[in-house]
Amino acid sequence: MPLDRHHLAHLWLEQVRDHLAQAATTNTPLPPEQLNIMSGKVAAGLQILTEPTHPDEHTGPASAA
Repeated sequence: MPLDRHHLAHLWLEQVRDHLAQAATTNTPLPPEQLNIMSGKVAAGLQILTEPTHPDEHTGPASAA
């Protein structure tokens, strides 16, 4: 069964949270590459979670035409 986009977004955000918490509790520094990957997961997850779920929910100047 494929994961829907919202479930995947939650999964990414939970993975990042868990990874950061683990690094903090063990006082382990994270290399820039890992931080960059986690940043991408957060950005993608937030984008998915904040996009409208229905096409008629778009707002703004483009939708007023």
